[in-house]
Amino acid sequence: MRINHNLAAANTHRQLTSNTAAASKSLEKLSSGLRINRAGDDAAGLAISEKMRAQIRGLDMASKNAQDGISLIQTAEGALNETHSILQRMRELADQSANGTNTTEDRKNIQDEVNQLKSEIDRIGNTTEFNTQKLLNGALNGAAGDSSVNVSSAAVFKGTKGNLTGVSVSAVDASTGNVKYDQTDALIVDGKKIDVAWNKYLSADDKAVLEHDWSGTNMTSTESHKVRDILEKVINQAIDDSGTGAGHVNITDATAGTFKIESSTKGTASKVELYLGDASASTNAKLSDGVTDAAGSKSVFDTFLGATAELVGAATQTDGDWQTVNATTAAQTFTMTYNGQQMQVTMSAVAAGSSLDTLATAFQTRMNAEITTWNTNAGKSQGDEGFLEDIIVKTTSDGRLTFQAPSGDLQLSEEENQTVLDDQGLSNASREAAGAGAISFQIGANKGQTIALGISDMRASALGISGVDVSSASGAAAAITSLDKAITSVSSERSKMGAVQNRLEHTINNLQTSSENLTAAESRIRDVDMAKEMMDFTKNNILSQAAQAMLAQANQQPQGVLQLLR
Repeated sequence: MRINHNLAAANTHRQLTSNTAAASKSLEKLSSGLRINRAGDDAAGLAISEKMRAQIRGLDMASKNAQDGISLIQTAEGALNETHSILQRMRELADQSANGTNTTEDRKNIQDEVNQLKSEIDRIGNTTEFNTQKLLNGALNGAAGDSSVNVSSAAVFKGTKGNLTGVSVSAVDASTGNVKYDQTDALIVDGKKIDVAWNKYLSADDKAVLEHDWSGTNMTSTESHKVRDILEKVINQAIDDSGTGAGHVNITDATAGTFKIESSTKGTASKVELYLGDASASTNAKLSDGVTDAAGSKSVFDTFLGATAELVGAATQTDGDWQTVNATTAAQTFTMTYNGQQMQVTMSAVAAGSSLDTLATAFQTRMNAEITTWNTNAGKSQGDEGFLEDIIVKTTSDGRLTFQAPSGDLQLSEEENQTVLDDQGLSNASREAAGAGAISFQIGANKGQTIALGISDMRASALGISGVDVSSASGAAAAITSLDKAITSVSSERSKMGAVQNRLEHTINNLQTSSENLTAAESRIRDVDMAKEMMDFTKNNILSQAAQAMLAQANQQPQGVLQLLR
């Protein structure tokens, strides 16, 4: 028998400590309702649970965002409902004024009411807002910033294929940003990058690599064409497309590794650079600066993409600031075939920085002027068979122009010898734009889970009714047509809003379902099973009490040694 070490008591004490700790943890879980109260309870489970909590809170907020989006749409749509009523009243007045029983004074009185109604439409457009944001004045009509644009050339005008490839993408909002391209090997004219096509069209990822030595004329492309001839063709095409009154250039041999560029007449391109081979290589050659500076500005007409028809101008690859509409100093002519009738339309310049709405108005004005001339020459009037109604040119929320023909088919094609692109020349381009654009609703827990909505300008001028004049019978008849188009435009806008509202309602249902299911999954990881934990607590509590009793017994055992000492 030993008295220095009571092993039975030590073992009982260890069991008592373990049972007490287990009972304490069970008590903590039962009181908090959580299985994981600290990372030590379940490290992996804690990490998974926290990610799920972030998603759940994000989904709940996205649901609130979608509800706010519906509120915004309802505000705008409610205002357009009144705009619709006003337009219907204006059409009613125009119909009344067109009646021959009215006198000049009668029509003047009718015009007074029409003017007041137009002013009210403008007031609604200027003052309708949600959370201080104007909704109907065109401020929300545009392509959202920081987005990707996938370009398709399925309906691009067919013309003479040129030697330039690349993509020009336009946005609606009047802001600046950068257009980025992946092409690394480029011809540079006046600091503007232009892709070089070596006997074929290049996609954005292709590289034009030349086989060369530096002995002058032996520098050739992989297609065995003299680089000098190819460069002349490409540079002259670039100058034609980027300047007015530009002279062509001739390229002659100079010293080894250098070409001399001479212009017969003064042009707009003052510096031409060509990087050969791999753009990152240190052996890149640079063509000498030999083109004479001249007065004048570049003629750049960006590519505009439309769902119904597209007008493709000189494609450019440009780094730096990117305006909504780039300036053009040269007129652009294209052929419009409307219901089988061909007309030539010449577009004048549009000032840099103008909104896409301005460009749409310019297109609509020029095209409809040709249509009016054709109707007059053909002796056609409203209601006659073969009468061509005005074209409607509108902007879309993603930065495109659409050309709508109320009757018949509309086809647009460029004149010959203008550069256009083929499928391989049109590839994906990334656009980063700053400023206002289409309003974006964050309807998901993660980045990029958004729905964009562009709301067009719904004021009188944008609807084409600012000039409505019913003070004469002929003016009243023309007003009916204009008001019908305005009613159609408002109906289209309300229909678009209704579609997005219905989508948001379904989005809310989906978000709530996802949040519910994710909450259930997170609960299974984080929450405690109360019944099971109560069972464990009861067991540990009983064991603790038993250990306490046995520890008292173990402490009494060494007292038996006293009997030996008597």
